[in-house]
Amino acid sequence: MLVLLVLLIPCACSQYTDDFVHKPGMCITQGQCNGSIPCAVHPTTNNTISPEGEHRVMLHKICPMYKDEPQVCCTIDQLEEFDSMIAVVKSVIGGCEACLWNFRLLQCAWFCDANQYKHLQIAETRLMEDSTKLEATKIRYFISKQFATRIFNSCKDVRASIGGLAIANICEKADCSLEEFYAKLGDNRYISLKTEIVINDNPGVSYVSPVTDEHVYDCDDAVNGRTCSCHDCEQMDCPAEIESVRYDKYTIPAGAALSAILVAAIVVATACSGGDKEADAKKEEEIEIPAVGIDNKAAEITSPNLSLRDDNEDEQNKSNGDAHKDGGDVGKANGDPQTPYILPLSPQLSVGSTLSPTTAENNEAASLIGQKRPRYECWLENAPRLAEAWSNFVFHNYLLVIAICVVVIGICSGGWYNFRITYDTVELWTADDSISRQNQKDYNASFSNPYRAAQMVLKEESPTTFSAKGRFLSGVFKAEFLKEAFNMMEDVIAIEGKNGETYEDLCYKPLGEFNKTHPLMDCALMTIFQWMKNNKTLLDNPEVYVDRLELCPDSVLSSLCIGSFRGPVSASTVLGGYDDVSRNYLQSTSIILTFALDGSLAKKKGVLAWEKAFSEYISKKMENGNNMIVMYSTDRALNDEIEAVSHADIMTIVISYIMMFVYVGVTLGDFFLSVKGCLLYSKALVGMSGVVIVILSVVSALGVTSWANLPSTLIVLEVIPFLILAVGVDNVYVLVQGIQRIITEKLERNESIQPNQVKGILAKTMNQVFPSMILSSFSQMVAFALGSLSFMPSVQNFAYNATLALLMNFLLQSSLFLIVLRFDLMRQVKQRLDIVCCVKIDKVEKPLRGPTRWFIEDYWNHLVFKSKWVPSMIVAIFGVITIFHAVLIPNMDIGLDATTALSEDSPLRKYYDTVFNDYRIGPSVSFVFKPRKGDFLDIFDPKIYGQLVSNRNSLSRIMSKYGDDPEIDYIKGSGRSFLKAFERRWLTTPACCWLNQNNEFCSSINNRTGCQKCDIASATRTQRYTYLQWFIQDIPRVDGSGCTSGGAVSYAYTANFKKNSAGETIGVSSGRFSSSHGPLRKSVDFINARYQARQLADEVNMNNEDIEVYAYSSFYPYYEQYDTIVRDLAMNIALCVVATFLVSLTLLGFNLHAALCILLAVSMSTIDMMGSMYYLGISLNAVSVVNLLMSIGIAVEFSSHIVQAFIASPAKDRRSRAKDALLRTGPAIISGIAMTNFVGILILAAAKSQMFVVFYFRMFFAVNCVCLIHTIVFLPAFLGFLG
Repeated sequence: MLVLLVLLIPCACSQYTDDFVHKPGMCITQGQCNGSIPCAVHPTTNNTISPEGEHRVMLHKICPMYKDEPQVCCTIDQLEEFDSMIAVVKSVIGGCEACLWNFRLLQCAWFCDANQYKHLQIAETRLMEDSTKLEATKIRYFISKQFATRIFNSCKDVRASIGGLAIANICEKADCSLEEFYAKLGDNRYISLKTEIVINDNPGVSYVSPVTDEHVYDCDDAVNGRTCSCHDCEQMDCPAEIESVRYDKYTIPAGAALSAILVAAIVVATACSGGDKEADAKKEEEIEIPAVGIDNKAAEITSPNLSLRDDNEDEQNKSNGDAHKDGGDVGKANGDPQTPYILPLSPQLSVGSTLSPTTAENNEAASLIGQKRPRYECWLENAPRLAEAWSNFVFHNYLLVIAICVVVIGICSGGWYNFRITYDTVELWTADDSISRQNQKDYNASFSNPYRAAQMVLKEESPTTFSAKGRFLSGVFKAEFLKEAFNMMEDVIAIEGKNGETYEDLCYKPLGEFNKTHPLMDCALMTIFQWMKNNKTLLDNPEVYVDRLELCPDSVLSSLCIGSFRGPVSASTVLGGYDDVSRNYLQSTSIILTFALDGSLAKKKGVLAWEKAFSEYISKKMENGNNMIVMYSTDRALNDEIEAVSHADIMTIVISYIMMFVYVGVTLGDFFLSVKGCLLYSKALVGMSGVVIVILSVVSALGVTSWANLPSTLIVLEVIPFLILAVGVDNVYVLVQGIQRIITEKLERNESIQPNQVKGILAKTMNQVFPSMILSSFSQMVAFALGSLSFMPSVQNFAYNATLALLMNFLLQSSLFLIVLRFDLMRQVKQRLDIVCCVKIDKVEKPLRGPTRWFIEDYWNHLVFKSKWVPSMIVAIFGVITIFHAVLIPNMDIGLDATTALSEDSPLRKYYDTVFNDYRIGPSVSFVFKPRKGDFLDIFDPKIYGQLVSNRNSLSRIMSKYGDDPEIDYIKGSGRSFLKAFERRWLTTPACCWLNQNNEFCSSINNRTGCQKCDIASATRTQRYTYLQWFIQDIPRVDGSGCTSGGAVSYAYTANFKKNSAGETIGVSSGRFSSSHGPLRKSVDFINARYQARQLADEVNMNNEDIEVYAYSSFYPYYEQYDTIVRDLAMNIALCVVATFLVSLTLLGFNLHAALCILLAVSMSTIDMMGSMYYLGISLNAVSVVNLLMSIGIAVEFSSHIVQAFIASPAKDRRSRAKDALLRTGPAIISGIAMTNFVGILILAAAKSQMFVVFYFRMFFAVNCVCLIHTIVFLPAFLGFLG
């Protein structure tokens, strides 16, 4: 670009002669001697020219400030040369009419002014070969300081259409002073021309006077009815700027609001749960139910259905003379069998310590049981009876139940025929009816310009520097390094896909099959070798190719630098790691080779195969031990890597599940000192059956959603099993431990259990645990069902599957698992070993207490309730911790970086690290405009044209404002407008718009014989639309001659034209202006970039009534989730928590205090989990949202059991009831949920994918810790303090 600009300052280099005397009214240069070098003429009388005819017309057009001058010094050939050159100047400064006028004035005063003697001085001349003419090889051009300053100021803020400031492109530096500007403008290293521009109001040569500023315009002046863009001129009044919103830490009101809501829930729950102590004491006395004092007969009278005797048991006992060694003892030990809650086994009042009350006492106890029951019993009194009846039905009809379950599971699982997993991030994170998805569909339908990219980044392993032409350059520009890179480029071009297709066959060709001789030249291959015309021999001499490296970054449209595909190759796309302020490209630390590929469906299969071969080639190159680091990426690389990592982690997940299976099988049974006892009371098969039921639940749920054609996701496959295992295994432990308590108590009395007592034991167990099971299961089901109201497809998918899996798990545990327990209990009663059922043993010793029961009973209970102050201290400490975590919630990071899905040793990780650190430009962004009313826009209507280009609040000007504002980090450059390029460059360049006698377009790349210039001035609106379509189709010349402003490369697919019934174009149905984002490194950058682009579009829509604009880039649909993720999270958590509260309130017989206790525990667990995400480095995204919803389910499972046990406890004071509840449910919670999950989660720490490590190992581990601590530490203390 600098070369062509300097051509406008005619100059030369040779010997100065004093033969040229300066006289008024005399020319000292005239005409052209050698190309653009002017001829020196001796001053003679009347050597000026009087322009006539075409000469006058051209003078009027090219130098309008001299249009009325009677005499000039410039000839027609000089005007024609200047006319072709000024077109190039327009490509740099055409956005500001005043600046362009002043540039014209600077040139026209030089070669057209009839008084050249006043401001020009010939310093050197040279005699032309075979001619008597003299070339003016060096000239001094004197201008005044005011003239120079006003021209400089009118152009200093003008943005070049190729990017950056126009003056910076000329000076080749960002901060260019007035003196440096004129010095650079007059200096040219590539041709033998020099102009010494002298800025001096008092020239030393008496007969030379500087050019003054008589005809100079300031940048805010209107020239030919056009003004500068407000961001091309600091004097212009730009629209008020909109403050940029960032998500560096998601300081969004919804985050604080969520914290406030949950804290408020805690306060309300705490206040309501406290109550009046005196009233509570009275209430406790009112609902007190004696645990003892009821003999077998009383128990049978009050609830005959609960007797553990079978139908013929009484007769059997009479005949054995052992009427008290039957199931009635168990009924007596557990108090009133009509109560639907669990009555504790007090160590002081064991099963064998009957008090033998009187008949009156029995009647009083029976009366008490019948009249003064807790309120919740009135609502759930039928549930235990139904559970008993169902247990008896399953016991007798197990074959029918098995058959029904098999059929149901088979039908549900049949949906796996339609099962599919979606890896499409857009489909996964963004709803189909979302704004970004709709914009994406509209954009793809309107502007079909599909291409893909395979990219290779090369760096030195040990950075070096070297010197050439007196400049220090980065080692990546060494000839050896560049030759190796060139060889790799040739190797890549020769790579063949599966069907033998090469890059030449599959590349993206902006101009189609234009170059028939060398088709590869049509490929959009973006490398620095395009600056060298892909000529490898230039690399043999650093002195030669360094010139190109210096020239081309700021002169991308120069014929020396433009790509073979006739498009510009900007430095930001082929170089990385340079300083973005100084723009010292020679210090770049990496070079980037981008192979653009055809993205059409027709070639997709071949392109995918070629990309795979490309990846394999680069992987081999990466293994070579040289000083070159090779990194790569393709459009399919990330998905391939995620799939490979997922497959590699399958074994990790399988081992995780196996470990959980083994743990459940080992720990579910009782503990004995002898091997026989362990084998007899082992529950390995029961544990395995419970886990299999969990798996069947998940399989059935996925089958049902597959029947509905809902795709599954990796999140569902990874999270749902853990959730259902947590809930399902907990119920397994509760059921098994309920049975074990009964059996253990009989063993303590040296009693045996007969086979006909099995049915009664199962019924009694269901009577005790069913209320707790239904409370936790239905609370979670309702909560997750409401979670499906989320706007995020991944969360919806999780909610559907979680709800169905919980339902299936509850149903199967209430049916199939009861059958498993039936046969296992039968085996145990018959003294047969677990697994090896054919082996029968003798009687064994009494079982030992399990480690968790031993820990809670002997240590933890005593520690928590050591004194009345300990519970209050625990509650206070947890309150402070929760407030602390609530404060941290608004500081959570937001987003999900691509590198999180990669393994630590992934080759793509190095690529992304380099991209984040070295790239100086981000993804392109399009601002699509459409009619707000009707189906087309007449863009040449002054009103519409103004809204698009020329008004203060037009789309083009607001794009310039955002791109030039240093406070806006994520939109760079003033944008590319096909309308501005058409109006201000193509139409005003004489070599561009030509037509033949048939009114057909004549391109400058073809023979124009018989063609003539378009009559732009008198063109009708229909003709202007025709010209616009020619412009978009026009292929630019790359040799510097003809029309270099054609839009076929840069502006293809930018407008959709609307035609009337006669076939005439009457407007556009849609169009787009383009710009670029700044370098985007982290998720927060992508979020901010999208937000600022939307902000720009909203500002345009707000200020223009006829056009509607939306911003679109390929990554927008994925990041739209973050527009509403905080709102979605708040809504889902609120719905889940409220649903849990309402279900608990209903199932607990509207026991408000109990429901509030569950609400309190769940809310505090949720707050603490969200706050801990901050210092655990877990960001907020769809994956963590799903995990947070899962944590609510686990918190409900943990807390509901202990609250239910607290309510059911017959102890007289809250501390005793809290201790009893913890003793009853603590072991099952620790063994059944926490430890089972911990065993599986710890294995995930070995996963290769950072996604597993961060969001599954780290977050699952935190979820289990938080929920367990709140259940085992906080909730018992709170219940003992304020329950």
